[in-house]
Parts: sequence; C-alpha cells; structure tokens
Amino acid sequence: MKKKLYISRAVKLISFALVVLMLTYLLQAFVLKRNDNNTLRMDGFFVEDKDSLDVVVIGASDVYAGFASPLAYDKYGITSYPFATMSAPPQAVLYQIREVIKNQHPQLILVEVNAFTYKDNDLPTEPSHRMFIDNVPRDEIWREYIEKTFPEDKRLEFYFPLIKYHGSWSDYPWKFKFLATDLALRQRGYSLFRGFKTVANEFHPTGPVYNDQVADNNETMPIGATGEKYLKEMLDYLSENNIKNVVFTRFPHIIDKDSFTRFKRTNAIGNMIESYGYDFINLERYGSQEGFDPNKDYYNWDHLNIYGSEKLTHYFCKKFIDEYGVTPSTLTEKQKEGWEKSVNYYYMIYYYSQEMIKRRIKLGKTDNGGTTVSEDDKSIYTIEKYARKTHPELLDE
Repeated sequence: MKKKLYISRAVKLISFALVVLMLTYLLQAFVLKRNDNNTLRMDGFFVEDKDSLDVVVIGASDVYAGFASPLAYDKYGITSYPFATMSAPPQAVLYQIREVIKNQHPQLILVEVNAFTYKDNDLPTEPSHRMFIDNVPRDEIWREYIEKTFPEDKRLEFYFPLIKYHGSWSDYPWKFKFLATDLALRQRGYSLFRGFKTVANEFHPTGPVYNDQVADNNETMPIGATGEKYLKEMLDYLSENNIKNVVFTRFPHIIDKDSFTRFKRTNAIGNMIESYGYDFINLERYGSQEGFDPNKDYYNWDHLNIYGSEKLTHYFCKKFIDEYGVTPSTLTEKQKEGWEKSVNYYYMIYYYSQEMIKRRIKLGKTDNGGTTVSEDDKSIYTIEKYARKTHPELLDE
C-alpha cells in the first residue's frame, strides 16, 4: 500500500516538475524575452526552408533598410534574406557568417562592414550583442559566442533569459504586436517582409555633404583596435577554411564633416579585406557615381529610404548575376507562393511609404523622422488598409 502511495507521489512530483519546465520554456521562448523587429527578422531567417536562399546579406540596420529581398525575387528571381540586427557589434560578424553557412549554404554571402567602423570608445554595448545572440539557436556557435564575449558572472543570464527579462511583463500588452506576429511567422514558415524594414521619409541634410567628392579619395585612418582584431579574426577564418563565396561591401551613407573620419576608416577596412583576396564594394565612396542622391534616397544620415533601397537592390542583384554567377534556385510551388505573397507586401510597403513621403514633403518635413514600417501587427494592418483603398489587387481577399 505504501509502495503505491510513494509511486503515486513520485508521479505527481515528476508531472509537476515537467509542467514547470514546460511553462518555463514557453515563457522564455515566447513571452519573457526580447520581442522586437530584430527578433522577427532573425526568426524569419531560421524558419526559411534549408538551402532555399541564393544570397544572404549580413550586417546591421543599413542592411535590412537597404536591401529588399522581395524586390530581388520579383525582378531577378533571386531568393535572399538580410541576416542582420541593429548595431551589430564587430564580434558578431564571424558568428553571423557561421550561422548562415550552417543553415543555408547560399551561393553568395554579402557582408556589410559597418560593425568594424566603430571607434573603441563607441562600441555597441550588451543590448546590441543580445539582439543577435538572444535570437539564434542554442548550438555550439551560440555557446562559443557567449563564452568568448561575456565574463563568467554574466553568462547565466543567456542560459536562463528569465533572469534578465523577468520584469518584461510590464511591456505587455504593447509587446503583443510582436508576439502575435512572431507566432504567425513561425506557423506560416516565412517572414512576410523577408526581414525588410523602412522609414517613410525623404531626408534633406543641412550643411555641406561630400558624397560627390570622395570617389578618388584614398585617405585612411586606423581602425579601432577591437574592430581590427575581429576583422582579422573573421578574415583568417574564411581564409583558413577556404570559404570563397563571401563579398564585402559598404552601403551608401551621407558623408558630412563628422562622418568623414568613419569614411577613412572604411577605406582602411577595404584595404585589409582586399589584402586577403576578397572583393570590397565601397558604395560609400562611389555611391554618387551609382546614382544615390543624398537629397532623395535616405531617411536619415545613415539609412536608405524606400527609393534608395530600390536602387541598391537593383544594383546588387545585377552584380550577383553578372559578376558572381548567382542563378535563381528551383523552388517548389509552395515556396513560390510564399515569395509571391512577400512581393505583394513589398509593394504595399512601397506605395504606402511613397504616399507618406509625399505628405511629409508637402508639410515641409524633410528632417529626421517619418513613419516606421516594420513587420509587426500594427504596420501590417496599416499597409493592408492603405492597399485596400489604392491597390486591392495586392491583397488575397
């Protein structure tokens, strides 16, 4: 009799422990965690069908604002994705590349080098690291990044996010706009926007800019010690592992007096990259020659708007095909349907952003600002509502 009682109690205790573990997992995986556009973009990459992407673009916010994967598919048949998080630190780039190779094996990886341009007194802090590492699978790459980047007394927070984010209950119900979108994304199996994000604004810089004067400027400045260390580490890894399908770039930015030193550090970064035998496409230097207009194609000093993004996507897709031999993969009918749906959402974003920019210009608003369009419930509802009135053919209704 007592034996049966002990067994019954043991079963109840084990069941209770399993329920607690399951609830803890669900809270950490979906609720008490960082939920934002970086989370959605990263989750969108990892739910893409394995080996279905022709190109992956690595970097920070200039990448997901600058390269529009749905447009690349619509006009060139290329499947691509921006594997990028805001203010990505220099430590992250090698691990971004390794995650991409592990999950996709694309024909080409394009790496934007913003992470290596930071001065040592201006490096991204822990939240920027977390935007990347909190949103990748808990594999050997994840563990190695944590062990190499953070002191031992900080690592437990990465294994148990509840320690770090236990107070994030207060972010709800506002955060549900990201949580609901994330759950829908996972169920669908792809991101509607394919990682793209923009701000509907046409920025007109005040004061002198130098974009049309730098094409022949070879001046360099020393890279920050941290940036140089991790740039070399990443290039050594690629070289030692005979990884050849990587091309580096600097996306266009508005260059003024304050950012000119960063421009010179970028020249130094390019020199190091080329010394390893890799291509470096410096559109910060040659952007004006390629048609990027500082008074039309940006939403602030450092990010392209919908018009600049359109130009950049066309520019690189032509290079992918003509110079690097990228050929569109054969997709299943289901995959084609998903990409065609993303194309429709891209044009909803485009037409809505175009209208908001016109309204801002009419009001004389050409400074920093504008309407953010990102993959969350609020933005999706807004662009769908606008399309319903102006371009109903884009909606499956």
